[in-house]
Amino acid sequence: MVAAPSLVPLFFTVQRWAVFSFIYCYNCFMALTWSGRRQLMYYAVGFLLLLVAMYGLWATFLNTPATCFDNKQDGDELGVDCDGSCSLLCANTAKDPTVVWARAFETAPGAYTAAAYIQNNNPGAGAKQVQYSFQLFDADNGLVKEYDGVTNLPPVQTIPVVVTNLSVGNRVVTHALFAFSQIPTWNKVPQDSLPQLYVSQQNLSADGSRLSAELANSTFTDAKNVTVVAVLFDANGVARAASMSLVPVASAHTNEQVVFTWPNGTPGIVRAEITVLPSF
Repeated sequence: MVAAPSLVPLFFTVQRWAVFSFIYCYNCFMALTWSGRRQLMYYAVGFLLLLVAMYGLWATFLNTPATCFDNKQDGDELGVDCDGSCSLLCANTAKDPTVVWARAFETAPGAYTAAAYIQNNNPGAGAKQVQYSFQLFDADNGLVKEYDGVTNLPPVQTIPVVVTNLSVGNRVVTHALFAFSQIPTWNKVPQDSLPQLYVSQQNLSADGSRLSAELANSTFTDAKNVTVVAVLFDANGVARAASMSLVPVASAHTNEQVVFTWPNGTPGIVRAEITVLPSF
C-alpha cells in the first residue's frame, strides 16, 4: 500500500515563504527615507480607496440583485419578470380560462339577464380588469344584443359572470355567447391575503322566487367589495336564473344575510349554487 503524501512539508514551505516575504518587504520599507515611506503610505491609502470605489460601482451597477421589475430574465424566473418567485405568470405557462356555459334569462318583458360560468385554470392566480363580451341571439341566430364589460377573475375555480337588465325591445332571445375580448394577465394571489368567506343556511322558496343565505367572514379583518352570485338549476342541470349582489363590507367574525329575488318566480328549480367572489 502506498502511503498518502503528507501535507506537513508543504505547510512549512508556505510558512517560510510568507515569513521571508514579510521580512523582505519590511526591510525594503525601512530602507526608504521618511518622506519616501510617507509617500508610499499615501499611495497605499489611495489604492485602497480606489478599490473601495470600484467595489461600490460594481455592487451598484454590475451586481444589481434580481427583481421582478427589471425587464430581464434573472434569478429563478422562467421568463422576463414572470414565474419563479415573481407574482406574474408567464404568457406561455398561464392557461386560458374556459367558458363552461353561457345563457340568457328573461326577467321581464324586453329585459334579460346574461350569465356565464368561467373556469379558472390557473390555481392560486387571478386576473384583473379583463374585458369580455356577451352576445344575445334570437331563434334565427340574429344578433339581438351585444354587451361589452370588464370583470375581475379571482383565484377561485368557478367564476360566474352576470349582467342584469339588458334591454332588447320586443325581440326574443333564445341563446347567448360569452367571450373574452383580451388575454387575461394572471398574477399569483397569496392564499393568506384572501378573506375566508363561507355561505351557509341556504333557503330557496318553492316557486324559485327567493333565495337567502348567510355569508360568514371567519377572518380577523373586514372583507370589502365582496360579490355574491346565485344561479338556479333545474333537474337536468340547466341554469334557469341568475342574480348577483355586492356586499360593501363583510365584517370580521360576523354573519350577514344575502337575499336574491326573482319576482316572476322560476319553476322547476331543484338546486341553487351561491359563489363568493372576493376582491383581491
